[in-house]
Amino acid sequence: MNLDFINRIIKTSLILALIVFPFLAVYVRVAFAVAYLLGCIWACLNLLAIRFVVILLINPHPKNKTLIALFIFLKFPLIYFLGYLLVIWSFTPIYGLLWGFSSLFLVTTLKVVSQSIFHINVKPRIKAR
Repeated sequence: MNLDFINRIIKTSLILALIVFPFLAVYVRVAFAVAYLLGCIWACLNLLAIRFVVILLINPHPKNKTLIALFIFLKFPLIYFLGYLLVIWSFTPIYGLLWGFSSLFLVTTLKVVSQSIFHINVKPRIKAR
């Protein structure tokens, strides 16, 4: 699995959230749907930031330590403070946020299971002559 796998997880999670949003707004409540959408966006933003940190740390080229430290010390407080604001905001139901946070894990699990069942990333064998 490579970085493209993480990008596909993020895109699929956001597409899923946009598809589910109108149904939750109509059949449950608009506040629940907004909480679901914001939770999913927050989870995808968090995964994207973690991906960026890992790329900076594992990069084989010389590392810019000030950029890494700056990003780490800005990323974690800023993103987790936004998550905290979402949790304490009275408009967003906590269960909607939990569904949004969890949709990323659901998409990841389903993508891994589908790849292991259908062997999507397995390269075809070259036949010897």
